[in-house]
Amino acid sequence: MRKEYSSPFASIRGWTLRSIAPSPSALIILLLIPLMLLELAGIAAEGRKRYHTFEGAIMLMAAALALVWNVMGGAAMYLGRNRVRGLAGKSPLGRGATFVWFSVALALLEEAVTTTLTNLAPVFGNSQAFITASRNYLEVVVWHSVIVIAPMFMVWAWLLARYRFSPGSVFLLFGINGVLAEFLIGGPALLMAPFWIFIYGLMIFLPAYSFPGGTDARAPRWYHYPGAIGGCLLASVIVALVVNLLSPHLPHFASTLTFPRLIGFFALRHG
Repeated sequence: MRKEYSSPFASIRGWTLRSIAPSPSALIILLLIPLMLLELAGIAAEGRKRYHTFEGAIMLMAAALALVWNVMGGAAMYLGRNRVRGLAGKSPLGRGATFVWFSVALALLEEAVTTTLTNLAPVFGNSQAFITASRNYLEVVVWHSVIVIAPMFMVWAWLLARYRFSPGSVFLLFGINGVLAEFLIGGPALLMAPFWIFIYGLMIFLPAYSFPGGTDARAPRWYHYPGAIGGCLLASVIVALVVNLLSPHLPHFASTLTFPRLIGFFALRHG
């Protein structure tokens, strides 16, 4: 009987190949980057053609959002991820609480960008244009957006305490939640899926990178992935219903700005 011998060089070579090979989630993100950039360029070009119109201004705002948040913000987060993880690890709060508050802070930052763009509408060619439900930042985050996004972060804090989801997987799954959320409020979600995946995924990437699964966490099974999406949507819907019941007189989840007769390209964002 022939005896098999394992070469140490073969083992090293195999380990090296496995270590540099991208994970499925990382590969999907790499494939989405050029698609998102193509969408950015296409939106900007079309918006430039329609300059001075309501739709054109919204397209230019969307392109500016993608440039500032997706490209510049995403690059900064990726390059600074290890330093941020070190700082986050020094938080006096627990892992779960730090994860949630860190994610909420990033969501608030993203909404600061979108609300600023809405208030800069004249710069983009039309003073009536908007990509948020209000020009008032507090109204946007308290009545329309972050109030229903925050429960999703709580769901992920619970999941990451029990399962070893990779940061890339969390990025993609939360991005898919964003696509579904935009679809439910009537935005061009499916057509602009790469755009929205980066918008939402970057709200949670750094927290997920800083706080991976705990020492006792198990590898997720296939059903945990759709379960994570469903759990986030359910938590968001429950909070939205509670907010509406507690204060029905407030303009929750409906735009306080006035639409022109033709609804624009991104006008229903957070509406």
